[in-house]
Formats: sequence, C-alpha cells, structure tokens
Amino acid sequence: MKIIDQTPLIDEKGNLGLSQRIQGMLKFGFNWPTELLAQKAIITFFDRNLEKGYTLIRNQSLGQSGIIIPLILIGPAGMFAINIAYLKGRYEAKGEAWNVESGNRFKPAPVNLIQSTARMGRALTAFIERQGTKVPEAVESILIAADPGLHVESDKPAIRVLMVDGIKPFVIGLSNSMPVLRSDSALDMVERITNPRPPKHKTNLPQPAPAPVPRQEHAQTAPVTPPPPQENISRARAIFSAADEEKPINPADFDFALAEDAAAVKALQQGRGGAGSTSGMKRGSRRILGMSMKQIALLAALGIALICILAVFGYILFGMS
Repeated sequence: MKIIDQTPLIDEKGNLGLSQRIQGMLKFGFNWPTELLAQKAIITFFDRNLEKGYTLIRNQSLGQSGIIIPLILIGPAGMFAINIAYLKGRYEAKGEAWNVESGNRFKPAPVNLIQSTARMGRALTAFIERQGTKVPEAVESILIAADPGLHVESDKPAIRVLMVDGIKPFVIGLSNSMPVLRSDSALDMVERITNPRPPKHKTNLPQPAPAPVPRQEHAQTAPVTPPPPQENISRARAIFSAADEEKPINPADFDFALAEDAAAVKALQQGRGGAGSTSGMKRGSRRILGMSMKQIALLAALGIALICILAVFGYILFGMS
C-alpha cells in the first residue's frame, strides 16, 4: 500500500520534535499529538493487511477551504473518507445523531461525529468534481474508534461506524470485494486530490451553421446582406479561448462550500472537540500577534514554569556555593 503523508510539522520518520509538538498544539489544538498517534496505529494496521493497489492519503487539506481529512483510502474497492475518534466512554450512533452516555440515558454530544464525518465525504466529492471530473464511485464516509475504551451502540447510523474489533473484518471485506474502481481511475483520483488542477477548457468549440440565404425569386427583391465571414468568428473565439487557458492557476479556485449546507464547512473548520478529526480550525476573532487567547495563555504558563525552574536552579546553585 502506498502512503502519502501530508501531515505538517513531522519529520521524515513521521515523528514530532518538542518544538514541533508545541507549535502543533498551538495551531491545531492540545489533543493534536494524541490524534496523530491514533492515526498512526490505524495506518500501520492498514499497511500490513492491504495489498498493492491501495493508496492512503493522510491529513489532506482540501485546497483553501481549511478542511483537512484525516485519512483518505483509495483502491479497487472504492474511495473512503475516514475520520478517527480517540474518545473513551459509551456513545450512541443513531441515524445522524451522536450521543454520549449521561447517567442512565444518552444525550447529544458536544461534537456530532456522525455529521462531521459525513460532511468530509461530501466535501471530498465536491473538491474533486470542482476540477471538472466526475467521481466514478461515491465516497463512503467511515468513523473509526481508535481507542479500545470507546464503545459505540449503533442503531442504523447514517455512516459506517467501526470499533477496534471491526477494523479487521472491514479490511478483509475490502480485499474480498469485487473491484469497482479501475486502477487508472484510482490513480487519477489520487492525483486530483494531492495535486488539484482547474477544469480543462475546450479550445475547439463547435462552429455554428451559417444562416441560410433566402432565394431571390424577383429582381426587385432587396439584396440580402451576407453573414460575417466564419474566419473572423473562429479567430475571435480562438483568441478568447487562448486567453482563458493562459490564466495562471489560482489556489482560491479550490475554495468551496457545500451547496446543501453553508454551515457544513464552518462546522468542519471548528475545533475537534475530542473527535480526532483533523479539520482546519478557525479560532476566535480576538487575536494578538496572530495568536488566540488560549495560545497566549499557554505561552504565559510555559513562561512562568520556565521562570520557576530557573529560580529553583539559581537558589540551589547559590545555596551550595
């Protein structure tokens, strides 16, 4: 299986240094290192059990939309947008609802992982089709519980929900299923996801048929003005088409919103809320030096801790002398 890792801040071996870890926590949230560990465990299992012909894309950003999908699996069995949940406790997946256990009943969880995972699949489909191509097979959204301490009671959920003991049967099912995606189509989808491009423009536009000239039955009939030469029309079309093709690629062309729900992208861009979904986050509007209040508070706490350590070290040093 081919793995394309688009995760920021990691080294060639997929590890995080101390400074990168702090930087990632400030940018993506305090649970970001935990998310990466959960993803790594699932990727290792997929890599050991899936044969050649599959490609796994990790933490792919969809253009300028700010949406990041944790795992995208593409192969003969189709395309899958996979969200990773590292939560613990008892949850309920019922239809489009995602509920957490509270006492003897379930109540809606702060972050609806069912809806956010389903939106990832729709966002991936929209991202590809914005490039002027049709997705050959519908993208299936899957939520995987990476922590054995997470138990999910499923009641006809809107998407597929897999717990730890359901990952192996899922992979076996992929290997034994009938191919629905040709190898060339799979490679084309991988290319359009990792290297998006604008739709191709057609230069050879069909020429309109010339207007029929009425027959002159009498000499007194007024002469008919002939239509403009087709060469001029064709030359003008070629000029406009060439100008259109020579336009540079604008990354903003891939910024999109889901038509059925304008708030869908905003929901994916908000905080993870313990979901393990590495979607791009938009912090509060109040920022100082480009940082949110939480980031400034964390830096202040780290600064105070450093001062305390230096003070203790100085006290011990001067006390011994």
